Amino acid sequence: MTLIRTAFWLSLVVLLLPADAGQQEKLYKTASTAATHAATFCDRNAGVCAKGTEYWGIFKQKLDFGAKLAVDLVSERVFGPSRTGTATATPASNTLTPNDVAPAWRAQRGRSGA
Repeated sequence: MTLIRTAFWLSLVVLLLPADAGQQEKLYKTASTAATHAATFCDRNAGVCAKGTEYWGIFKQKLDFGAKLAVDLVSERVFGPSRTGTATATPASNTLTPNDVAPAWRAQRGRSGA
């Protein structure tokens, strides 16, 4: 289904592209100018980029704190209160006896060759 959607949107974009050489040239120049303006934004607006970098750093700190808080809350709800500083005992593996793993019932064997 994803392949069909991708093909649909790609064909729609191709249909919207101009067929005239003059219009293609104009579209190419416009796209090139837009890409140049986007790439040189910080060169033209150094103050805005400096503030943006500062705010991005603050945002990342808050994001890290929020993620740690969410993980702590979920792990506390799922695994119980955290025991920081204390060793937790883990149950040993393979503690079942042969009687524990034996089936509770067995089907009776029928007579063969009846």
